Amino acid sequence: MFRTNTLSIMKSLKLLPIALLLLYSSSIFAQMSGAPREFESTSQVYDQLRKFLNTKQKDAYKIDWDNVKGSPYLNEKYKLAKFFIGNKSYGNVMMRYNTYSDEIELLTEDGKEMEALMKVENSRVTFEDKTLKLFTYKDDKGYEQQGYFLVLNDEKEPKLLLKKKCVFSPNEKALTANQADRAAKFTQYDYFYIVKDGELTQVDPKKKAVVKLFPEKGSEIKKYIKSERLKLKKQEDFAKLVDYIATL
Repeated sequence: MFRTNTLSIMKSLKLLPIALLLLYSSSIFAQMSGAPREFESTSQVYDQLRKFLNTKQKDAYKIDWDNVKGSPYLNEKYKLAKFFIGNKSYGNVMMRYNTYSDEIELLTEDGKEMEALMKVENSRVTFEDKTLKLFTYKDDKGYEQQGYFLVLNDEKEPKLLLKKKCVFSPNEKALTANQADRAAKFTQYDYFYIVKDGELTQVDPKKKAVVKLFPEKGSEIKKYIKSERLKLKKQEDFAKLVDYIATL
C-alpha cells in the first residue's frame, strides 16, 4: 500500500511541470489575444478589429524606401498594442504609428500588413510604455481635424499631449555642378498641447507660455519650475509640471 501511494505521488510530481507549462501557456495566450474573457482566439481579435479598419492613405507620389532618410514611424518595428473605444477593449495585436499619415497600422497573424485603424471617436491605442489617443483639434488654418496624440501625463485635466507631425521632402537634383543632389527624407517635429476645460491649446515648452495659459497660478508655477529645476523641453519635466498644476 505504501509503495502504491509513493508511485502515485511520484507520477503526480512528474506531471506537475507539464501542468504548470500548460497553465503558463494559457495565461500568455490570454494576455496576447484577450482570451478567454474578451475573445476565444486571436482570429476573433482580428475579426472584431476588421470593422474598424480603413484603407491606408495612398502616398501622393511613389516613395523609394531604399533611398529615403529618416522614418515616418514613431517606432519602426511593430509592437504589441491594445485598441480601446471608451473602456471597451478589442484585444492585443501588433501595431505601429505612422506620423506622416497619422494612422495606426496593423500586422496580421501571418506577418502581413493589414489596413489602418479608422479614427473612431473616443478611441485610443495603448502600447507597453505609451498611449496614443484620438483628439479633435484645430490645424494651422483653423480647421477641425482628428489626430493621434501621445498622452504624457496622468489621465486628468490639465492633460499634456504631444503631437508628432512628419514632413516628407522629395529628392531634388542639383541645379549646378557645385551642388549635390538632395536625398528624399522624412522629418518629424514635436508640438505640445494642453487640454484645459476640454479644449486643446498648443503651447510652447516655455515658462512664459505655460503661465500665460494659467495666469491665476503663475506665481506657484514659477516657484515650482525653479525649485524642481525643470527643463520644459524635456517631456518628463513638462509632464511633471502639468501634473503639479492639476493639484493647485
